[in-house]
Amino acid sequence: MNWSPIQDVVDWGSVPDWFGAVGSIASVLFVYLGLRREIRARRNDDLRVRATQARLVSAVAEIRGTSVLRVAVANESDAPVLDVVVLARLAPPDDPDAPPVGLAPAKQVRRIPGRDVHDLFVTVAAEHRLRPADTVLVDLTFTDHDGNRWHRIGSGQPEPVG
Repeated sequence: MNWSPIQDVVDWGSVPDWFGAVGSIASVLFVYLGLRREIRARRNDDLRVRATQARLVSAVAEIRGTSVLRVAVANESDAPVLDVVVLARLAPPDDPDAPPVGLAPAKQVRRIPGRDVHDLFVTVAAEHRLRPADTVLVDLTFTDHDGNRWHRIGSGQPEPVG
């Protein structure tokens, strides 16, 4: 005998139906997360392969006096790099969290052959006086042999541009 005053009661299914539905949703979610992880791993592998030449291009700044920097851009790869842009920046010694300050306009080099070092001399703006203890960072942007554009700060890892 039904004691409920409402005769049209919704049938919510049985416990096995609920377990089956939850299991189906969980398996779809598990497959989605696995696929997402695999796509991310493949992108990282692709980036690592693309960055092979970019990791072999670096720049080092050497302070010469109070107003001149010698920036050596080294291309240790076998292929040339193109459209190289070098920007020297000074890391503030009193505040390590502050952004670096630009010392001079960017310098450009059209092409650096493979296995070559190109020296640039940068004249620092008059308001900046360099000291031997200063930390100079070099922003390096260039195009590799495959046409990929890269940006590298100091000795950090190259990152794709765009």
